[in-house]
Amino acid sequence: MSWNKKIIIFSGVFILGFVLGLAGKLIYESSTIKPYYWENLPIVINCYGQDFDEVAMIRAIDYWAMRGYNIGFYEHNPPEKVCEADWIYGIIIIKKGKFWDFDPATLASTRRYTSLDKMKGAVIKYRKGSFKLPLINEHELGHAMGFTHHEVEGHIMHPQFEKMGEELWLP
Repeated sequence: MSWNKKIIIFSGVFILGFVLGLAGKLIYESSTIKPYYWENLPIVINCYGQDFDEVAMIRAIDYWAMRGYNIGFYEHNPPEKVCEADWIYGIIIIKKGKFWDFDPATLASTRRYTSLDKMKGAVIKYRKGSFKLPLINEHELGHAMGFTHHEVEGHIMHPQFEKMGEELWLP
């Protein structure tokens, strides 16, 4: 068999494996509300800036701690060098989003970095000022803790801001 055929076969198998793995991950995420967990307590750092409401984030951290999901600690004034990273292992980074980070209906977004069912890191990006809205910090921190959306009205992880509430129950 020629090298060209071997490369084509290898490429096809690689692409097929990638697609099947991605499909499996999407099915797994859609079948459970908490598909991911942290092996160690994550650290939350504020790279949004000084105008980010520290009390609001502490309230969100307390919301999750009262339900058994803790963090290591919260740093409101991290070194600037830390905030230059795209993401950091073991850390949930809070950042100010750019206008291209969101579709028009999105107030904030959380990007999770995972390996199988383990959280490795997360980045929460807020549209300017949206961190001041009630329950938005709790919701986004929920994503960073490993939770997905749950379309039950009144649930903290409901995808629509207007339908979110303070409830957290696991199916």
